[in-house]
Amino acid sequence: MLRSTHRRPLVPLIALTVLVLTVLDLGCASSEVVSSKGPRPPTDPAYVAIYQKEPKKYERLGQVSQVVTPDMKWDEKGDSTAGFEKLKALAAEKGANGLLLKLPEGTYAYLVLAGYKGSYYQVPVKAGEPKTVMGEAIYVIEQ
Repeated sequence: MLRSTHRRPLVPLIALTVLVLTVLDLGCASSEVVSSKGPRPPTDPAYVAIYQKEPKKYERLGQVSQVVTPDMKWDEKGDSTAGFEKLKALAAEKGANGLLLKLPEGTYAYLVLAGYKGSYYQVPVKAGEPKTVMGEAIYVIEQ
């Protein structure tokens, strides 16, 4: 019986194992929704961050929605800065420092991919006409 003298190095296998475990660990991170302490004073929309996933610890301030108007349409790069600015302003009116784009299944019809200043997000859209984008105003306590 012939034996191969060539052995595969373990380094790629170990690296792959570490990568898989890291991804699984990140996927298991949980977030905590804290009880509202009552109405919050309005904030500056410039300081409202956009979240695709739930931050570690946050307070829900309420859903925001905006009818898609002609000035909000995507440009040639799929960017809709005007639309995001309107959603951020609505969230800021509720005292938010964050806009969460992850909503419970069944509360929206579909997701569209839209850009904001070079970053792209999946934005929930209500069923029917007129087209309406949605998000949740949140107050982030811990990222």
